[in-house]
Amino acid sequence: MSILTCYTTLGPRINFAWTPFKDKKTVLRGGYDIFYSNAAELQMASGEGGASQEVGWNAESDWVQSWNPSQCTSFTGQCVAFPLSDTTTGKGALAYPALTGQFPSALKGPDLGYGGWSPVGWAGTGGPPHDPMVQMWGLEVQRELPGNLMITVGYTGTHGVHLAGDHFRRMNYVPTSTILQYQQSFNATAPITNYYSGQTAQALAQLYGTSSLPLNVLLAPYPFWGGINLLFALDGETVYNALNIKVQKRLSHGLNFGVAYTNSKQIDNCCVAQMVANTLDSIHGSEGASMRGQTSVVGNVMGQIYQNPDDRKLDRALDKNDIPQVLSVYGSYELPFGMGRSFLNHKGVLNQAVGGWRLTGNLIGQAGVPLPISCPQDALQSAILNQVGWSSAQTGRCNLVGDPHFSGNRSKQQQIADWINPAAFQPSFGGDQTFWANYNPADPRAWKFGNMGPVLPSMRSPGFWNLDSALTKNFHLSESKYFEFRWEAFNALNHMNPGYPNTSFCLSPTASGGTDRVHKEGCAFGQITNIQTDPRSMEFALKFYW
Repeated sequence: MSILTCYTTLGPRINFAWTPFKDKKTVLRGGYDIFYSNAAELQMASGEGGASQEVGWNAESDWVQSWNPSQCTSFTGQCVAFPLSDTTTGKGALAYPALTGQFPSALKGPDLGYGGWSPVGWAGTGGPPHDPMVQMWGLEVQRELPGNLMITVGYTGTHGVHLAGDHFRRMNYVPTSTILQYQQSFNATAPITNYYSGQTAQALAQLYGTSSLPLNVLLAPYPFWGGINLLFALDGETVYNALNIKVQKRLSHGLNFGVAYTNSKQIDNCCVAQMVANTLDSIHGSEGASMRGQTSVVGNVMGQIYQNPDDRKLDRALDKNDIPQVLSVYGSYELPFGMGRSFLNHKGVLNQAVGGWRLTGNLIGQAGVPLPISCPQDALQSAILNQVGWSSAQTGRCNLVGDPHFSGNRSKQQQIADWINPAAFQPSFGGDQTFWANYNPADPRAWKFGNMGPVLPSMRSPGFWNLDSALTKNFHLSESKYFEFRWEAFNALNHMNPGYPNTSFCLSPTASGGTDRVHKEGCAFGQITNIQTDPRSMEFALKFYW
């Protein structure tokens, strides 16, 4: 047992192993450990730490002419990206404010339209209240059995808190309850003096160059800032529990093998960042880009944001990488032919040809991952996405109104063509097709949340299984000099694993060919158009050892 202490962070690690019986063939193991990550190091690794990255001290974020309101159509975001000169007067500096060799904060100049980025501190100031922490615990029983067999049965659990969460979390946004109060008028313009007075109203008018502003600016907590952001928020949480069973056979009679089975469940809030993304590129890394294999095409759910940023607990759900069952079988077998074997046990040319061959294989099978179904966005979801800085995301949550599985026996071809039952879903604004064709953001139906979570636990992608094998033999010239021949086959049975289905809900055009907010040309919802594995490939190799 050891207890590690670093400043105020206590990380106990308690582990034990015990053989309770005299025959020493049974071992009981267990433990509880706490691990921490240094949030300050996480900030430095992101490349966003230090005064050079703080508000008004960053040339990258403060010297873009487009943020000058005179270069934009008011509050539309339609700006000249990098004009060669001042487009209003035909002359002027590219930078805004004009580049004088000092940064805006040094000049006490405006930073209109852009906020301060900070990995772990609000608006670039302050430190995180906690370091990321992961608790791990487990208990297993291991028993030696006759026939050189060993079986292990164990339980493993982990609980992570204060983990890196959603990227670029906007802190300066209008609460959801306020958006619902104003609905369509939320984007209307109002006099600044309706909400502010005195020097504050004068400063806002001077900064924006107008006496009226949109409500989505006036109602924000900090209207002088376009955005106050966290590079990633340290409030991610994850829970993992697993049953592990393993059977192993030590080499005897030319055979050894192992069988491992895991039954698990992983839950987190929807935006816990992937460790790989934060390691490789903590700024631009996305979960879909960082993963490989079965879930590499999952991508992001709702643009890595919560449906309701004011009630993030509602989005605690299965992790989109949750694979509840995994089976792995591996082994090798020395074929019983040739010198020292059961058959053809003699020297000579025949022994050189058929003796000493070894066959190895590795079979893996696993269940699919839960599906993140997305629907056409409604006015409420669009307003929230704009407020929290993900206006480019075009998808929203759905209403689940039926069974996403098709009933009855269906062929493999039918399953691939239609993996998900579209009749089980509706957009958050309901199933009235007249409204689909005449969508009106002023209608109260356009201001509702979908009832689905980040993923659909009852509907998963296709499972996966694959067998790799190899046949090898050593051709000895002497005790220390020999050739090794290998014949390896990847996806040896040439099995096709269907890939990930299209999860963007839509319907094909109507019988008359009409399209609307839900009926789309080229709709491929629920269809599988890719595969998870490559076709069978073989490799031959010859090595000489001396």
